[in-house]
Amino acid sequence: YVRVRAVLALGGRSPRPFAFDHSRPGPDDWPWLRPLIRRTARSARCLGFILHSNYAAQSYLRAGVPSAQVQVAHNGADPRLMLPRLDKRAARIQVGLPVDRAIAVYAGRVNAEKGLDAVLTLAARQRDVLFLLVGSEGEGPIERAAAALSNVRVLPWQTPAALSAYLYAADVLMVPPARAPLERFSNCVLPMKVFRYLAAGRPILAPRAADTAELLRDDDTACLVAPDDAPAAVAALDRLLQDAALAARLGHNAERLAERLTWDARAATINAFLEGRLAAVRR
Repeated sequence: YVRVRAVLALGGRSPRPFAFDHSRPGPDDWPWLRPLIRRTARSARCLGFILHSNYAAQSYLRAGVPSAQVQVAHNGADPRLMLPRLDKRAARIQVGLPVDRAIAVYAGRVNAEKGLDAVLTLAARQRDVLFLLVGSEGEGPIERAAAALSNVRVLPWQTPAALSAYLYAADVLMVPPARAPLERFSNCVLPMKVFRYLAAGRPILAPRAADTAELLRDDDTACLVAPDDAPAAVAALDRLLQDAALAARLGHNAERLAERLTWDARAATINAFLEGRLAAVRR
């Protein structure tokens, strides 16, 4: 059971059945790999390809891998890391945040490839909202740009257990509403933050994007806007902050979805796929 791309060239020599697990649309990212992927899929010992999103899985299907050898197994959130569950006031007191101010939170790596320029643009237009960027690993261009905005706080990378309080403290959780992470840098395919966001049960503001579309549905589990459309993002944030019923409904739906998106659920999906494929290749 491997994630190293070398298996796409060498997997046919494997002395035992194998499966390849990955989070990227490899055949689209590296077109030169397509013939190797097809050859690997034809190997008698290749059970298949396990992808963390439908977006990534489709690239393998387009490359010619049979559908029986492609399995989507979403990542998840660990419910234990979300305990104890906190209301906003308790969470804000715990991490030293104002209890009477609107707060929007981004949690993830803080760097120029994550679309955070779109969040800073939003912060510049929404001065009454406190924006938290949780996940800095040192001084960089985003940190320097954020320093010019009095309503932006940049916080260091948190342990998984410590992060939950910041998520619970939010009025709105943000996936940067930008195209660049997926389309330019190709480093954020259905990012891990989405699963923790859903588990936190807070409304999510996110871009309409092909990779997150299978989980973040507009007016159901999130409020979606066109990427790189600052006025639309401003309007959406205002709506989430002013419409308490909408925010509560989106948060509730997100939390219910997260109950099905756990690491145990992923393991069960993968186990069933591998057992089915082993039975098929042994016939």
